Amino acid sequence: MKRFLLAIALFVGVGINSVYAVQIPMHIIDPSESGSRPTLAPPRPWYITQDDYILTMPAFEDDFTLELLDEDGVVVYSVYVPAETTQIVLPSTLSGDFELRLVADTYYYRGYISL
Repeated sequence: MKRFLLAIALFVGVGINSVYAVQIPMHIIDPSESGSRPTLAPPRPWYITQDDYILTMPAFEDDFTLELLDEDGVVVYSVYVPAETTQIVLPSTLSGDFELRLVADTYYYRGYISL
């Protein structure tokens, strides 16, 4: 009976946690390709998981900068992210809707986030 109750508690707990997590699709933006011939299909997006102010993502081989831009396109938060980082904690003082950018050398990934 204890195992049954534990299994139900774990199932309910996992279900509750997954309700609050949001999948943010990230699309690549490469300004250097603006003059080139378009491809048949755009690259598939990859996803960042948002759980409140914690972002979880796949590890990158390169360093990048995470930026949050407000509705006017002004950078309101920026942080350097070293390679192989999988979690970023955003400041809890931020609130609202933002454009999320992961900026590399000549390209960046873009998604939209609500805090």
